[in-house]
Amino acid sequence: MASRRVSDPRPARSPRPGVPAAPPTLDLNGVAMTRRPIILLVNVLLVASVFAVGSAAAADPPGDDRVATCERLGQATANAEVEVVDASAALPEYCRVAGQLAGRIGFEVRMPTTTWNGKFYMTGCGGFCGNVNADACNAALARGYAIAASDGGHTASSGDGSWGYDDTRAEVDYAFLAVHKTAVHAKALIRRHYGQGPSYSYFAGCSGGGREALMSAQSYPNDFDGIIAGAPANRQAYLAGVSQAWIEQAQFDADGARVFTVADAQLVGQAVYAACDDVDGLADGVIDDPRNCDVEPGDLACPSPDPCLDPEAIAALAKIWDSPRDSGGAALYPGGLPAGSEPLWPGFSVGFGAGLSGGGNFAQEYLRYLAFPRDPGPDYSLFEFDFDTDVKDLRPRANLYNATSDDLSGFEANGGKLILYHGWADPLITPYGTVAYYEDLVENSGGLAATQQWARLFTFPGMGHCSGGPGPNQFDALALLEDWVEDGRAPERIVATGGVVPDRTRPVFPYPAVARYDGSGSIDDADNFVPVTP
Repeated sequence: MASRRVSDPRPARSPRPGVPAAPPTLDLNGVAMTRRPIILLVNVLLVASVFAVGSAAAADPPGDDRVATCERLGQATANAEVEVVDASAALPEYCRVAGQLAGRIGFEVRMPTTTWNGKFYMTGCGGFCGNVNADACNAALARGYAIAASDGGHTASSGDGSWGYDDTRAEVDYAFLAVHKTAVHAKALIRRHYGQGPSYSYFAGCSGGGREALMSAQSYPNDFDGIIAGAPANRQAYLAGVSQAWIEQAQFDADGARVFTVADAQLVGQAVYAACDDVDGLADGVIDDPRNCDVEPGDLACPSPDPCLDPEAIAALAKIWDSPRDSGGAALYPGGLPAGSEPLWPGFSVGFGAGLSGGGNFAQEYLRYLAFPRDPGPDYSLFEFDFDTDVKDLRPRANLYNATSDDLSGFEANGGKLILYHGWADPLITPYGTVAYYEDLVENSGGLAATQQWARLFTFPGMGHCSGGPGPNQFDALALLEDWVEDGRAPERIVATGGVVPDRTRPVFPYPAVARYDGSGSIDDADNFVPVTP
């Protein structure tokens, strides 16, 4: 059998089916307009909130007493919590400012009182956001960064989309405005606290935070000097409304009975690893590239092997591995879940019992409350979504949420550097979408060599969603980004640790290069691997 390659729904050039290629536009209440006028309006609205903080920096330069300076920030930030947090074993003493912008965007800024490195770091939020997770920035804070985080403009659990029910203002905050306003306000606070702004500003996020990362590069190219975008949900409208809805629908029959189970997923995973673990020359518990895995759903059909899958489960698996399609066979999203991700499907993309998976719940919440100009509300079921007739109705809000523009020339011109990464075993957001996006970026940016001067993609064998999985998945991308932005040293490889062998190290080279064992020394030592371009 030929190697199973994921289908790519792209025509010769964008737009892809259901994916707008033009710079994002916004359709609010049926009125179409480009996002730029909204951004200009937003910037005007920001003046009032930033002016009081920013102008105070010139009038009130801080002295040596950082504690007193922190307390004075309460005079410049309305209704904010301002306090000095004592140093701990893990973190330095810092000035904490938390509150809301425009009465709805929750934020928190933490500024070291004595150990500031002169730089700013901000993190994104996953799912539908809904809480200010400043603790996610603690590693950067420990390194001397002033840090910030936002709740995306609303308070809710990350799996709850009901805050967007007929609330376009909340949707705009979540789509792109919360990160930008928080970044602007945080930098103004930093200027007041230290008497100067940050020398460099960085953003890092994964999943929903990866979408925010690419949205920042696309819509606010001057906000950050360096950006890390992991497993980005940058095709959000079609990720939730099409890809994740497709995967969930595939697992149930017309009567609502589950036909593909957690046990089935584990069985498939065992078969995939048995067939494909050593395709790259190493039987190491990691599938190097799922596109080279030669396993077909029918290979698992009953009566052989034992255990095996019945016809309904086989049909479901074929859909899960494939791109979502309309009844005419046209692909609606670039790829299905990758081979090798199956052991991680339970919970992420395959639910327990009759319940929805995490991806299925995200799809249903999105379709109920955020997907359409007029939200259908809590009675809507993702099983009502029709892949022939309903995809077109996702487009207005796709223009709001999706960060899929392959024109990041503004970010590049500003000297920005972008590190993209995705795990080849991601059980929630298929890596094929990120690869397709990067290939579009390369095509629109003068070719691979030119693009790699400022944007590089790293695909991690065996890594799950943002972390975890059988492959090494722990790494320090921020240090590499600092070297690139500040010293001009582009990352030639990322060395990751962990996975099925906890102390294993493996290099990941810039896409499309892959790591190959050089034939000498331990396969658990990154130094024994070299880059090879397929």
